[in-house]
Amino acid sequence: MKTPILFLLPPFAQILLIAVLPFTSADLVGSTCNRTPYPVFCAAALRVDPRSSTADTKTLGLIMVDQVRGHAKSILTRIKYLRGKVPHPMTKLALSSCEHSYRIIISAMVPPSKEGLMKGDYKFTVEYMNAAANDALECEAGFGGSKSALSDSNDYVRKAALVASAIASLLL
Repeated sequence: MKTPILFLLPPFAQILLIAVLPFTSADLVGSTCNRTPYPVFCAAALRVDPRSSTADTKTLGLIMVDQVRGHAKSILTRIKYLRGKVPHPMTKLALSSCEHSYRIIISAMVPPSKEGLMKGDYKFTVEYMNAAANDALECEAGFGGSKSALSDSNDYVRKAALVASAIASLLL
C-alpha cells in the first residue's frame, strides 16, 4: 500500500499547503475580476456565492450568469408590483417593455449562456450576456432618461451580464 503524499511532506510544508489551498480560488476570483469591466462589483457578486470558494473560471462565469437570472426574476416580480401602483400610462408602457425584455433574458439568453459555458462554446455566452446587458440598458432608457424605480436593478443586471461576458471571453 502506498503512503499518501501528504504524510511524506515535512510538517512545515503540510501546514503551508493546508493554509494556502483555501486561498487559491480567492486569488482566482480577484485575478479574474481584475480582467472584467467592473472588478469590485465582480468580486462582491462572486464572493456572496459559496461556489466561488472552490470555483474554476468556468464556474465563476456560471455564477455570474446565475446572478443575471436571479436578479432578472426579482425585477419581474417588482414590475408586476409597480404596474399596479403607477398611474402614468407612459410609465406603465415602459414597465411592460421592461417585463418583455426580462422575460427574454430569463428564457432566451440565460439558458444558452449557461449551456455555452458548460459545453465550451464560450462565444455564445459572450454574445447572449452582451445582449442581456443591452436589454437592461434599454429597459432603463424606456423611462425617458429619468431615474426609474428599476434603475439600481437594471444597473446590477447590466454589470453582471457584462462581467459574465468578460469571464466567458477569458475562456476563449
